[in-house]
Amino acid sequence: MSSVPIGGQDGNVGRLWDSGISRYCNLPISDDDRSYALTSRFLLPFFCFPLKLTLFLILIGVGLVGLNRQTYAAFEDGFIGARASAMGGAFTAIGDESDGLLANPASIANLKDQLDSHHSTQQLSATAARLHVGLSDETSISQNLLSYAYSRPTLGAVGILWKQFNAGQLYSENYLLVGLSKSYDLGADRKRRVSLGGAVKLLNWDTAPTIGADGLIVEDLPGRSRLALDVGMIFRPSQNIPIALSLQNLNTPNIASTNSLVTETLPLQATLGIGIVAQNSTWGMDLVFRESEVDVKVGIESRFYENSLALRGGFRLENLAWGTNLTLGAGYRPFTSLRIDYGFLFPIGGIRDTSGSHRFSFVYNF
Repeated sequence: MSSVPIGGQDGNVGRLWDSGISRYCNLPISDDDRSYALTSRFLLPFFCFPLKLTLFLILIGVGLVGLNRQTYAAFEDGFIGARASAMGGAFTAIGDESDGLLANPASIANLKDQLDSHHSTQQLSATAARLHVGLSDETSISQNLLSYAYSRPTLGAVGILWKQFNAGQLYSENYLLVGLSKSYDLGADRKRRVSLGGAVKLLNWDTAPTIGADGLIVEDLPGRSRLALDVGMIFRPSQNIPIALSLQNLNTPNIASTNSLVTETLPLQATLGIGIVAQNSTWGMDLVFRESEVDVKVGIESRFYENSLALRGGFRLENLAWGTNLTLGAGYRPFTSLRIDYGFLFPIGGIRDTSGSHRFSFVYNF
């Protein structure tokens, strides 16, 4: 089998990956072995990366989501900004931005100033999206998101996020989140770190009245507003390898219409995430457990020209390939404090025969 080096001519990414494997898999890797086969290099970590911890977290996720088996439809969308969308939505472990609050409330503690990681920073993010463009019934589905976070390493972080989902003039959802997060060093050497966070979110949905052939209102179903609780953690056994657990809708609120006699609870959702963060690239993977469904999200980002340009890609397997989506995107930083992102999702399974979903984000640090 031919040898394929990773990370370009300098091999920085490859050396970082090898260092992680050597440390956590107990595999001595010398400089002479750094260009061993590509297949071995990528497959081996899946068998030896903290296997016991991963299996333990998976069992927790399966057990927790198994507590609630009722069906649901509202607030199923987990998309956030264009960067996360372009990376397949795999943002639970690697989300270090204000809009990461929706995926994992612990993420805002990792918000950093572009020039000084020990300095307090603020971030404002705005996203606009059009989903499933070109539906046969010409329905326009849109999303808007606005988030803000303030992080001070010694005190912690606070964030607020608003998100709106609209399906034409027929149905709408609104999210309003407020979250807190803080990071703690573990051990005297401070090489390990854990970030803990929690968020309270107000969920609201509403529908347009049904109009009969005579122009009169046949039914006007009232919506509902409910509070939900999220918690999350990100554990870094080393600086470049985050492992995350996010639990959403801990209180499983009843989201049925106020006129409904049937209870429809929003189920608990558990997400396990892992990432590898190198100097010029980031890789992430999420496993989402929700009732009897399991979603897989994988994404990668490569940065160029002193982080002024980023290319991203990924895929999403919804309910283990019932719905398969490919994602692509890019980011451009015209100034140190401003980044413009674009994310594209193309459905291969599930909803098809559309021009995909398009998302634009503006991220400003100050």
